[in-house]
Amino acid sequence: MNNVLELRQLWDIIRKHFFAIFFMALIGAGIGYGIAKFLIAPTYSASTSMLVNRSTDNTQSGVNLSDQQADVQIINTYKNLVISSNVLGDVANKLKQPKTVVVQPGKPAVYDTLADGTRRLVSPEQKEITRTSSQPTYDLTVDQLKKMVSISNQQNSQVFAINVTSKDPKQAALVANTVADSFKAKIGGFMKINNVSIIDSAKANKTPVGPNKKLFILAGVVILGGLAFLVALVRELSDTTIKSPDEVSQLFGFTNLGVVSHIKGMKHFDMAPTVQSMSDDGKAMHSRSRLSRLNKD
Repeated sequence: MNNVLELRQLWDIIRKHFFAIFFMALIGAGIGYGIAKFLIAPTYSASTSMLVNRSTDNTQSGVNLSDQQADVQIINTYKNLVISSNVLGDVANKLKQPKTVVVQPGKPAVYDTLADGTRRLVSPEQKEITRTSSQPTYDLTVDQLKKMVSISNQQNSQVFAINVTSKDPKQAALVANTVADSFKAKIGGFMKINNVSIIDSAKANKTPVGPNKKLFILAGVVILGGLAFLVALVRELSDTTIKSPDEVSQLFGFTNLGVVSHIKGMKHFDMAPTVQSMSDDGKAMHSRSRLSRLNKD
């Protein structure tokens, strides 16, 4: 019974102070949204998907199932190699240097041999033409890259993803693709692997993945709404006044015999005793009632 009574008291407190609690929770939701929207810098993510197989002998006509299972189990090794200092150090060096773009590939000179054995130049040699890419450069350390890069994969899958988070969506995509290129170039020196494929290159995604606005709004509602409820609870528990006849019986064990209601005082209501007045000739005049209704002012 006590537990039911306590729950009932809590419900009564909530109903009594509902609007105050709701108003504070609404303010908390606004504060949480404002913090997530204006005070915390958004975080962006980019991912590059890769498929890695071990090298196979030329005599094998197909892929062995046991080899596929071994490739799945060795994914954890790939994860450690991707975030190793060897790979990320190469990534840091590449990010510091501007990327060179080949505008026109080089071609060797082409000669034609005549009937007398002499060679005739058909097309001259074309040198490779390159230009510096407008892609921005980033000065990132290996430790900074380790905090940005993470590896994920699905169960029983040979495909794993290189995930990068950054405050800049273009930087996230560039780092993810650079890590994939460096891993592809260096994996052969670590393991017997000759088949590395980049399935899906990272692209700049301008939709932020953090902060989670819904989580901040929920936290604001819970904190301020809960604080308002605690204040109301403390005020109600600290109030020792008796508010109902039932509390008298519960607190003191007395039997309730009745209730005396409070009557407000009425204006122009005379409680004076009856007075009988006499006229000058000795005749009695009318008497006034003990409970005269109205005083004649």
